[in-house]
Amino acid sequence: MLATDLARRLPAYTRAILTAFNAAGFEAYLVGGAVRDLLLGLTPEDFDITTSARPEQVLQICKKQSWSTLDKLGHNFGCVIILLDGVPTEVTTFRGERYDSSDAHRPAATWYCDALQEDLSRRDFTVNAMAVDIDGTLYDYFGGQQDLAAKLLRTVGDPERRYREDALRMLRACRFTAQLGFTYVQSGGDCGPCGMEGTPYYLPRSYRFPVERCQGLSLERVRRELEKLLLSRYAGRGLMLMMATGLLGASCRVRQNQKDVDVPILPEALHLLGLRQNPRFHLYDTWEHTLLAIDNSPRQLAIRWALVLHDLGKGLPQIRTTNKEGQPSDPGHEAQSAAMAQEILTRLRYPAAFVRLVVWLVAQHMRFAPMLLTGEKTLLRWVRGEATGGVFKSSAQLTEAYSLLAEVFLADMGATHARENPQLMAEGRALGEQVIELARTRMPVAPGDLAVGGRDLLALLPQAQLKNTFSYLLERVQSGNLPNDRDALLAAVRKNIKRRQSAAMI
Repeated sequence: MLATDLARRLPAYTRAILTAFNAAGFEAYLVGGAVRDLLLGLTPEDFDITTSARPEQVLQICKKQSWSTLDKLGHNFGCVIILLDGVPTEVTTFRGERYDSSDAHRPAATWYCDALQEDLSRRDFTVNAMAVDIDGTLYDYFGGQQDLAAKLLRTVGDPERRYREDALRMLRACRFTAQLGFTYVQSGGDCGPCGMEGTPYYLPRSYRFPVERCQGLSLERVRRELEKLLLSRYAGRGLMLMMATGLLGASCRVRQNQKDVDVPILPEALHLLGLRQNPRFHLYDTWEHTLLAIDNSPRQLAIRWALVLHDLGKGLPQIRTTNKEGQPSDPGHEAQSAAMAQEILTRLRYPAAFVRLVVWLVAQHMRFAPMLLTGEKTLLRWVRGEATGGVFKSSAQLTEAYSLLAEVFLADMGATHARENPQLMAEGRALGEQVIELARTRMPVAPGDLAVGGRDLLALLPQAQLKNTFSYLLERVQSGNLPNDRDALLAAVRKNIKRRQSAAMI
């Protein structure tokens, strides 16, 4: 990309900041992920700036320009946040860093430096260690532009040192792989291939990270990186790197009762790599099937987590059997996977409502397949059972859950030989749409989903009878004996009143 093109793509507020700092006699550059994204033709989420100006000089420039600032957030690290055009921009003084073993993420000491190259040398990956000035001139001391062109992700300098300095960089390596679709490479530490040759996730070279350093990371930071990874376009590639480097088996920490407690990340998935499946149905081993299913799915967190966890029960001694053809089989794995999902998401401190939803998706993910050969009555029985099971509080919740489940089913189905059969995939989508419509239009979950309200019923009966009457109507609609229609419901109430009156006269 030409310098003029880069300069033209800088937002007006970024240009204003760079101009003001240059006019005051200081160096100032756009830096980091924004430069990477601009070179890739993407729209950056934010535009960070690095400068030779010290924080107090940054504040003086901002005061002269009448710009609002937030200088308490990271002042010790030379960072001032400028609010311009309603957008926060981090402006950080050139600095160097020193790490020790006492903290897995934060530097033990920082100092200001006078050279852009020294500032860029402390950054994590070459593609994030480039800078651009106001004229669009690119400063690339570590081969970042070359790695962008080759779609490679590598650390600035020695990877072992970079990861021991800041353990979060290991997770960021996997996350950037997932976001960018790049291949991770490093000098040294080659552990050979990982995965099934010929699949989209096969790694001809893999590497081991110093994952023991993750024990010093907070669960909050780890979970944030995991979520960014899971919601990325190439999530499967990021998860494969986590598997190959040992990160899935690592632990982080959470503060509990005034002491640090270890929290395993996802060791339950380790046995899925290389775990055989019945080739009649499956393309890949269980792990790479999982990765393909994830990449098939919409980027919604509940769906992505459900697919990460949906086959965890496969291959366990109490689940794995051999069918009459001598092929591996895992009957009941969905129940085992759901139990494991409950434990994993709870220890990762997800909200209870989110845990319930994902566990339900995992437990139900096998229900759709046999329904392809059944009629509407069977579908209604299934939806009715879930409506009355106590998991959902409203028809809207039930409908949303089935919408998510349909996507889980289709993503899972599309990671098998069924993907080669467009008609079968179309039938699966039609089935999902049918079940969603049944949940939306024909299956109330609570009295509030009925087409009549308390005011309607109070015109016919005393308030003391409302609760029982709503229960009566809800049961009849759920059983299919009465449509959820206002006139039909009121007619049923009148008929029931007459029946009780007649019985009372006998």
